[in-house]
Amino acid sequence: MRKRTQGKALTWVLVVILVILVGFLAGVLYARYWPQWKLSAIKPGYLSNMDSLYLRSIEEELQLDETQREVLESAVEAELAQRKALTLNNVSDSEFVAQLKPVTASAIELVNQALGTRAESLWNLVKDYNKGKSIPLRLTAVKVYFITADPDWGVRAEEHLVVDENKPLRALEAMIAGPEDLSLGRPMPPTTRILGFSVQDGVANVNLSREVITDAHKYCPVSSGGEAMALNAIANTLTEFDAIKNVKLTIEGKNQGEIDGRRIEEFWGHVGLPPVLTRNENVIIP
Repeated sequence: MRKRTQGKALTWVLVVILVILVGFLAGVLYARYWPQWKLSAIKPGYLSNMDSLYLRSIEEELQLDETQREVLESAVEAELAQRKALTLNNVSDSEFVAQLKPVTASAIELVNQALGTRAESLWNLVKDYNKGKSIPLRLTAVKVYFITADPDWGVRAEEHLVVDENKPLRALEAMIAGPEDLSLGRPMPPTTRILGFSVQDGVANVNLSREVITDAHKYCPVSSGGEAMALNAIANTLTEFDAIKNVKLTIEGKNQGEIDGRRIEEFWGHVGLPPVLTRNENVIIP
């Protein structure tokens, strides 16, 4: 009887040891492979597929500080720059993915270091945005208009490569990023943020941050001619798309009133902000 009791006790001891060993091994494997497995769900293209509105919304939701925002936005820009380069080089599909993967992996690592414990929440939001979406890695060319004053005031189109999803919004983002031809003028300062964008019944409703008027003198050809062409550039860029016939522009959600001592309806202080922007073919310079 005594031997049986001792045998049972020994069995239970061995079971406990086995459970501890299995748990330890599972912990090691979890620590070693789980983060990689989870991040493998962040496919190349996921970062730069997010538009500026969604990117800003998750920055606010996660309450990221300025440094963390800069790191995240730089990671998005790095992946997008590689997609542009590979699109222009017209590499094969397999080579496209092979060359984009290390850029995405490096971006993920930098973001993880910057965000720490918030990184997991970020990646869940990134995956949510891309869930069910078809993501063509190659970018699409769209026309984006910028200001020219040579020999007369006008607007000139450049082809910019953008993500295929919501191309009007992407074209607006490209306009804010600025022209490739440095002889062309900016219709909006690069500090401008897109606060809202929607298209309804042929009208694009664009809500921009205050910097579009408060920072204009730093980056844009501020004058009566420059202001008129800035508004034409916005209208002509967005009406390149069949679904858009007119544009309504608001600043911080308003089309009149004051922001930082400047009257919104005066825009840059010359021709003013019309209630509706319409396409103007007469100012297009080839």
